[in-house]
Amino acid sequence: MISNGVKKLLWKVCLLKDAVLKKRLYTELKNIANSLEQDIFPKLVEKEIMQASVEITESGLRVNPLAITISISPDVTTFFQELGISEIEMDSILESNQIMDIFRDVYALKTTSPLLIDGYKAYCAITKFSPDSKRLSIRYLYCELDYSKAIRGIKERSRVKDHRIFFQKAPFYGAVSGFLAIAMGILYPYLPAWLHILLSIVIGIAIGIIVFFVFQVLGSLEYDKEYLEKRLKEKR
Repeated sequence: MISNGVKKLLWKVCLLKDAVLKKRLYTELKNIANSLEQDIFPKLVEKEIMQASVEITESGLRVNPLAITISISPDVTTFFQELGISEIEMDSILESNQIMDIFRDVYALKTTSPLLIDGYKAYCAITKFSPDSKRLSIRYLYCELDYSKAIRGIKERSRVKDHRIFFQKAPFYGAVSGFLAIAMGILYPYLPAWLHILLSIVIGIAIGIIVFFVFQVLGSLEYDKEYLEKRLKEKR
């Protein structure tokens, strides 16, 4: 039996293959997704319209209810026709990267896949295809990101099960980090050259990893904050 890890790897390879073979097509689809997020969706949100209907025609993608048409190449028209998609319904709070990732998966899965017919949950969205109406529906779905789960796990394991645990731990970890940096600075001149190089490499990698995780955590926190703001706006 193939493990989930191997399945995920094979799926990534399949998506990469499509991205390479259809680079020009995917570039145009990415531009369309960017246009939706940056130009069209803000107009819908401003009018408090939370859903858009994109009709696929020979002349382009007609976005309703704004009646805006996005010009497309014959390749894009063929792309949707081969998948049997004549209309796409999507929430106006979707991001371009979500839309593009979903397009890639839909192409790889094909619209005949039970996953799409039953409702495919991925990329913080639910994607569903209706064969009778040839309609692809993409609905935004809040999903807890891995780093948010990690933060929640830390809070649940602590005595104070809320944000205060991070304020309480900040002085300790700040002091430990500072002490380690000072100790390294003091010992550094007395170390042999080969150890200098090794430590420099290790420190460089460690700093890179720390910065990466800091930005990932900040992104997760900002994502949760933006989601809460959207929910508050909907309730007003």
